[in-house]
Amino acid sequence: MAMAVMVNPEDLPPWALVTSGTCDLAEQDAPVPKKPFVQVAPIVDLSDLDPGDQKLLKGNKFGYLLHVPLLSDARPGLWAADLRIEYPVEKTWLAGQERLRGWATEREQEIVGLAVARQRQRPAMGRRFIEHVLLPTRKRLGELRKRQRALADRLDQEIPEWAVEVDSRLDPRRVAIVLLSQDCMPSDPVQQWWRETVEHLREGASASGGGMTIIGPRFERLDELPVSEYRKLTPLDSPHGKFSNE
Repeated sequence: MAMAVMVNPEDLPPWALVTSGTCDLAEQDAPVPKKPFVQVAPIVDLSDLDPGDQKLLKGNKFGYLLHVPLLSDARPGLWAADLRIEYPVEKTWLAGQERLRGWATEREQEIVGLAVARQRQRPAMGRRFIEHVLLPTRKRLGELRKRQRALADRLDQEIPEWAVEVDSRLDPRRVAIVLLSQDCMPSDPVQQWWRETVEHLREGASASGGGMTIIGPRFERLDELPVSEYRKLTPLDSPHGKFSNE
């Protein structure tokens, strides 16, 4: 059943981010273009976020929000594309719209493809994992941010990605937690926080009697981890991010 959705014109976002791939947009090598529509995501002003969340947004720590820094030059605000929402627009309409640069360099703009890819490839994880690993971890991160903001920021900076090695994503019985850093090992306080957190998760899973064993944490550097070992993992991006079935 189709249903019309009415939006007050004053609430419409001023801009949108094209999320379709460049090849789908241009179709330069196609004898006859076959893709008349492209996908876009609304860009909204999030200036009303509290300072802590604004900092997370500018560091692209929210899985579904993508900071678009240069738009504040066109209009004051804290502008971000909301990747939870996408809708199709016809290319001839799109061709007549004003184009604005959102990032200063081509290298910085690569974040768009990475952010869209993260939304598409989010794994579906079983309820047991969500209840005994993900949600308690998020809760502890939130508590840490309130008590020790500096340490919470270090966690975000030093552990840009975490992953698990599981016997099953949908019905996990054995979960090994792996913390991934870029080109150096995390500092001692960051490692200690994760060790205490994983021990807390282990105790909670054991007390529940759910039959899930939690192993770790293991700390790995992305510049040293063999590709064969990385492929055994289920990357989870940031602990702040959500899974496809949440």
